[in-house]
Amino acid sequence: MQPLLRVLNGETLDKPPVWFMRQAGRFLPEYRAIRAKASFEQLLSDSDLAAEVTLQPIRRFPQIDGAIIFSDILVILDALGCEVTIPEGGPRIGKTLDQIDINRPLDESIFDPVQAAIRKVKAQLPEKVTMLGFAGAPWTLLAYGIEGKGSKSWTKAKAFLHHDPVLARKWLDKLADAAARLLNLHIGAGAQGVQLFDTWAGELDAQDYAEFALPAVERTLSQVTAAPTLFFARTGYLPDALNQLSCKGLAVPWQVPMAEARRRFPKMVLQGNLDPIALLAGTETACRKARAIVDVMKGHPHIFNLGHGLTPETDPAVLQAVLNEVKA
Repeated sequence: MQPLLRVLNGETLDKPPVWFMRQAGRFLPEYRAIRAKASFEQLLSDSDLAAEVTLQPIRRFPQIDGAIIFSDILVILDALGCEVTIPEGGPRIGKTLDQIDINRPLDESIFDPVQAAIRKVKAQLPEKVTMLGFAGAPWTLLAYGIEGKGSKSWTKAKAFLHHDPVLARKWLDKLADAAARLLNLHIGAGAQGVQLFDTWAGELDAQDYAEFALPAVERTLSQVTAAPTLFFARTGYLPDALNQLSCKGLAVPWQVPMAEARRRFPKMVLQGNLDPIALLAGTETACRKARAIVDVMKGHPHIFNLGHGLTPETDPAVLQAVLNEVKA
């Protein structure tokens, strides 16, 4: 069995499997070469291009154990009629969720290109590499869908939870079901594991996260049973309730020490959690911090990864050095 799947099934390996959030992206010269000729939206809609950029880090870094499909969490909002565009300045929502009929059905044809891309990548992956799919978590999707764009404060979205909690919960349930459907489509196309990303979890306080976001996360995860699931909440206050989630693994954000995560979530496979900015500090610092994480996790099922996504400024040579260190 592939190393990544072995760990997701609860095994402890001498050398942890490795993949990196946002490994298919702007830090790679070969990705930038494609983006010079094609827009981000073209990559999302063209399964050949999406497959190619998914495979680029696998070719460059043979030690990587997981290939995560190139896509975007906002495809779900697009499938709900939000008319999503992703120009260079960040995503824009043409119609916010409060302008859309909540009974509108999901347009699953929007998901066809990513399913085709997964099939194409899977056919070309080395035998040891696990195919991964992903989706955005309900609260993060709601945040974009109400705000209409990225935000530093998410004022509209956070206020919406309290101004109309009944409607907010209905939308969270609908988004939860849509995320589950997308993850299951990824699995049907060949994904062997999937990750649910709650990128804006940390924008809610612990009480609001527990009251609104977490039940919707569980609603998604409980519907995805055909492959192992990972959950990533980007927040420094990982709630104890995550222990009860229907997922195999917990991706730990960089703000939370892995020793603390290991102590608080003893039954979970843990993934992470090097601060991506440590990679910008140079090889020595990045490798030292990576080694510390690996050492702390010895004897526990562990997937080495970052505590958030790779930044465009990352030097591929530093990432290679980290891979060498983790696999040493």
